[in-house]
Amino acid sequence: MVKWSTTVLAAALAAFVPALAAESPPEEVPPAPDSASQAVPPEDPPFDPYFLGWESEPTMDYGGRDVTSLHLGLCRAIGTMAHAGRRPMLAAAWEVPFGLFLSVVQHEVMGHGGRAREFHLRPSYGAGLDFSFYTTIDKDPQSNEVTTLIAAGGTEADNILARRLLLDLYRPDGAEGAVVPLLIMAKIDLTLYALQTEKPDRHDRDRQKDFQDQFEEGNDMAYWIVGRQAQRVGADPTMVWEQDYNIDFSDTRVLDTWRDMRATALWNFLDPAVGASVYSWLSDHLRKGSPRIRPPVLRLGGGWGLTAATRGYLGPAEVSRFLDILATTPIGTMGAYLRDLDSADDRTYGWGFGLHRVRLARFMQMNLQGDSWREPEAIERASNGSRWNGSAEVEFLFADRWGFSAKGGYKKEGFYPGTPMDRGTYLGFGLRGSF
Repeated sequence: MVKWSTTVLAAALAAFVPALAAESPPEEVPPAPDSASQAVPPEDPPFDPYFLGWESEPTMDYGGRDVTSLHLGLCRAIGTMAHAGRRPMLAAAWEVPFGLFLSVVQHEVMGHGGRAREFHLRPSYGAGLDFSFYTTIDKDPQSNEVTTLIAAGGTEADNILARRLLLDLYRPDGAEGAVVPLLIMAKIDLTLYALQTEKPDRHDRDRQKDFQDQFEEGNDMAYWIVGRQAQRVGADPTMVWEQDYNIDFSDTRVLDTWRDMRATALWNFLDPAVGASVYSWLSDHLRKGSPRIRPPVLRLGGGWGLTAATRGYLGPAEVSRFLDILATTPIGTMGAYLRDLDSADDRTYGWGFGLHRVRLARFMQMNLQGDSWREPEAIERASNGSRWNGSAEVEFLFADRWGFSAKGGYKKEGFYPGTPMDRGTYLGFGLRGSF
């Protein structure tokens, strides 16, 4: 699957270059206590432990934690060599490109590759001379449903990464400001793909040709839309994967699917919690030089606060849009959500509740997540009905230096972002360390 061009990187960096040249060293003035966005107090550890973990496929969550540790390690190393503490605005010059590049790694290796490994298709990866990146597989998908999962897996994995980064930022002690560019790049992945995908208008032959060209060039969203049509008509999955499939543009559902994809990408982009995180990155991390940040929230007193977030995913027979309400507490982050599942034939809903890094002891934290939903009726799938997913994770860190994480979950058969499609147990294990 082709990843979007690094011209986006040039545009992002251009916004910071003038400021880098003009910015004077910041004064050592503590933030005002009534500031809307506050840096984490100095007594908190400035850096999080590194993480190296393994998770059963599609490994989007723990794989994303590995990617995050690599990103933070690179940013810390460059920041030390460049003496970023003296001119913190310089940090954007490496945090943005590392965030872009490693969101591509998450997209390809943990996204397309994760779904391909789940179905034993032996993925491999490469890059073009135009700085595009792609995933190939040694075996053709066994079904068109698998094709849609692989096609949408890249943006799915980036959104799984963005979700965990966001939850970390709203912990009581916040998170490292350097993660925000990685969060931004992962978050806008779906939006950029949606904006680049041509409208498959059945009345406009030029647009039809452009859409067909994108499909043949490996555009993820075009593959996902065509894969859904192929499921409906029972087309040969090998023909679809090898791009020998002739798209039926008279099928009105092709355009409907495109519209659903665009609406989901817009909903995913309009995320107030991410906007607040960007504000804190600019204000506290780049301007004031704080290693850690906490985005502003609606404060309720006693260390409690509220914020809202949005996210969206493309499933094999539907789109999913989530509305999250996050509560910051003195002991961790709590979250609840409502989920809208739209297959074009039917609309259903789901809900969930979770705890993120709730402190049970000085050295122990726990994550809990429970989800329930009903899959909508759709021509693309053979069955529908009620589904659920549950997971628990414990994290230990001894003497603030060494520890481990372990995760286990169980879900019913069906699509829930970042988890296997089949019914059963999934596991994860990781090591944590500070150097």
